[in-house]
Amino acid sequence: MQKNKRQVLEIILSAIAIVVATSIFLKAIMDIDSNYDVGWYQLPFAARIWGIVPEKSFISESLFEYRYDGFPLLANFFQGFLWKITGRIQSTNLVGYLSLIIYFLFLRSYFQVRLYLSAIALFTIPVVLIHAATSFVDLPGNIGVSVVMLMTYRFFKQSELPNRNELLVTFLGAAAAANIKPQLQPLVFLLYWIVGIRLVWLYFKHSKSGQRRLWLTVPLAIVASGLIFATPIKNVAFYGNPFYPIKIEVAGIVLNHKLTPETYSEGNRPQKWLQSILEINTPNWSADQWNGGDKKYLDRAGGFFGAYVVFNLLLLLSLTIREQLKNKRSPTQDKSVNATTALVVMLLVSFVPANFPQSHELRYFMFWMITLVSLNLCVVTSLQNQSSKWLQPKYLGLVCLLFMAIAFTKITPYYLKPSFSSLDKFVVRIAKPELLEQMTPNKRTCIIARHAIPNPKSVPYAQIQNVFYYSSYFHPEIKYDYAIKVALNPKDCGDLKVIPPNAQEFIDRQIDNQ
Repeated sequence: MQKNKRQVLEIILSAIAIVVATSIFLKAIMDIDSNYDVGWYQLPFAARIWGIVPEKSFISESLFEYRYDGFPLLANFFQGFLWKITGRIQSTNLVGYLSLIIYFLFLRSYFQVRLYLSAIALFTIPVVLIHAATSFVDLPGNIGVSVVMLMTYRFFKQSELPNRNELLVTFLGAAAAANIKPQLQPLVFLLYWIVGIRLVWLYFKHSKSGQRRLWLTVPLAIVASGLIFATPIKNVAFYGNPFYPIKIEVAGIVLNHKLTPETYSEGNRPQKWLQSILEINTPNWSADQWNGGDKKYLDRAGGFFGAYVVFNLLLLLSLTIREQLKNKRSPTQDKSVNATTALVVMLLVSFVPANFPQSHELRYFMFWMITLVSLNLCVVTSLQNQSSKWLQPKYLGLVCLLFMAIAFTKITPYYLKPSFSSLDKFVVRIAKPELLEQMTPNKRTCIIARHAIPNPKSVPYAQIQNVFYYSSYFHPEIKYDYAIKVALNPKDCGDLKVIPPNAQEFIDRQIDNQ
């Protein structure tokens, strides 16, 4: 009877996980992603890589062109691939969604974590849930780092030599992360050396057989490092700066760059990071966590669900204390270090996001919360065959479900289900006919678009957003071909026709009033 009740509980949790995962999948495959970053450079990059909207038809604003030259583009490559083979721009959303599904399968294969438990626990993280149905590239990059973190945990808690599959998975996670998000490259570099040192120690520990395998592994490690850090190596070769176009200073020498992030001069990074993960004075949950201009909230902070963060930290700490007490009571038995190793991994890795530029913008560092939740899932799953009555995956799933229910009451319904925002409807709403009529046949026209205007109603081009959707690709009703260049200032247009023609007048007026 008791066994049947447990099975019913797992069936219910599995059904809920399937419903949530299906709802997010439907949103990803049906809805256009209208977020700012996506329209300004993620989708244009994806389209250019695969020739869907080539450079001859659309050139982004110059700062984004520098990003195309230097930023890692692996996620955009896959986005363009899915767009190309399906013919649907919405398919670009699937890169993030599928990366999360692959991560669920990874946890199942290497740590025996039930799929329903992974889905409920990770979809409870607001930033993960929201990004799973968008064309932002933060989620797939952070999933890559999370894979490396979990494999690092695995290498340190076991004394056996890793097999080929374990090494391959670690390599794929590192390569994905480093070639998707520039912010993740320093962390991947650090983890690369930590894992490398651990593997060398394990190889030597296993005497001659291990040492022979080590010498065979060295050439493969060199090749792997070249693939993992392909983007920084390319940037050094072409631009003399591994993080081009971002400003980097080495030994007092400023390397070639085009962008100097404002966050370089920010202070109190650890404090802001703690405030952000605990969600103290942070804005409502959204894709970019913008505060809407309300200065009482820390801009672009939050997204981890503060109460859920505290719960997972306390859970990992209690699992560690329980493990240590059990090891002391049974000194003659093999000591377990699962929870202890997990806690040490989390404490050490926390120093990176806490001290990194933009530390409070958690969508760049969501690997921290993904890893924290995943480690708890792994540790609890490893205890399921022991005598513990309550430390069971199904009961943890029930608790996570409670947190999910609370989170869903606070998340805007737009992020939870499809809104059926089709491409045709979106383009009609975004692209202004009076601007399309001014395109020059078979020539390039320069559109002035601004990100932030003090008084938008007084500036005719203030609402020209998602300029990418003015491309000829999206307007087959226009019977002639045309090309677009995007600029923030008419002075960047050169001899091209400027739309709107009076944009410079308003810019000059703003400068005079400052």
